[in-house]
Amino acid sequence: MIIKTEMRSKTLTTRGRKCLRCKHRNRMQINLASILSMDHACQGCTRVETCCCARYEVCVDAKELNRIIQVLPEVVKLCPHLRTAGGYDNVFDEVEPGIYAIDTTESGLCIFAFVSDHRIRCSLHTVGLTLGIPLAQVKPKACLLWPLAFSEGDTALSLEEDALSFRCNSRRRNPSRRLSPALGEAIGLVYGNDLRAELEKKAKQGVRRAAVLIPAFRPTKPSINTPWQRRRGECWADP
Repeated sequence: MIIKTEMRSKTLTTRGRKCLRCKHRNRMQINLASILSMDHACQGCTRVETCCCARYEVCVDAKELNRIIQVLPEVVKLCPHLRTAGGYDNVFDEVEPGIYAIDTTESGLCIFAFVSDHRIRCSLHTVGLTLGIPLAQVKPKACLLWPLAFSEGDTALSLEEDALSFRCNSRRRNPSRRLSPALGEAIGLVYGNDLRAELEKKAKQGVRRAAVLIPAFRPTKPSINTPWQRRRGECWADP
């Protein structure tokens, strides 16, 4: 399938904001003490100015960009502003070789956001769930991980420094040795459930910081009977 995106000149409104980006790495440090200090529960925001989808500049690599392009026919059903007379709007701006920032609306909200039941939602996340596509194959990994991010010179996975300024995040009153279910799920989506289980085990043992190898992880492919494959007449696009 060939999907046409219409190139245009544009000025990003996101310059000056922190860039969220998930780099590929074979090993990393995990700041468990930081991650265990917080709970996270996303219910969707009601205001742009308090939404994570408007706080950061989200960056993706070429593989992530191409995966997003493949689902644009479904995304435009939720975000019709992305459709143009010639195909689909080009919403990616190359900020350095091989790295692309996702465009935003004039209000600063991610161009892939939409409103449902008075709450801001991610169209990529919604399309992935609806069509049975593993979320790591359609949504930027930096977004899946948030409010987790890399700190300490981009070497350690920890909490985003401003995480507690969002209502979906709360500091635990008492010390805990259990990952927040949502944060554990995020780690599993991006790095695989083997790593998630390893970190949960270390947390129960009282480990506060861990050095881990990133296992070779490929998300489970959807079955041939998913709505996506039935409608589009094509199979999974391998990374």
